Amino acid sequence: MNLLLLRHANADTYAPTDLLRPLSDKGHRQAAYVANFLKTYRAVPRLVLSSTAVRAIETAAPVAETLGIECLPCPWACPGMHPEEALHEIEAYASFETLILVGHQPDLSLLAASVLNSPDASRFHLRKASLIHLSIPSPKNARLEAFIPCPPV
Repeated sequence: MNLLLLRHANADTYAPTDLLRPLSDKGHRQAAYVANFLKTYRAVPRLVLSSTAVRAIETAAPVAETLGIECLPCPWACPGMHPEEALHEIEAYASFETLILVGHQPDLSLLAASVLNSPDASRFHLRKASLIHLSIPSPKNARLEAFIPCPPV
């Protein structure tokens, strides 16, 4: 399986709760850029899994729309996601050759470190709207295929 980890795009600072923070104008431009980039990327996802936080959904939606694929909101992918739980949940989608998970920091770095068997998640500085591409033949046996920085918008 190829797993693309996408940190949500830039979000507004103020909202009634953290989960309700929408994307900023810059974040909408970043999400559109990433969506268009993924159309041409060598590992095009066939499904988008997303945190249910507004900023993650607003990042995932243009990706799903641009690629013509489904976007599934996943409560387990909200801030505070644990790598083991994420891997367990992702197993349900093993029939997909490539999928993308839109989430948060430090959760995505912790997940990447876990599957790469790295002792230190701080080695993965995943900026907003950036991607990590992992190939995962089995848990704890992944390979880092690409680390793609945030778009220049």
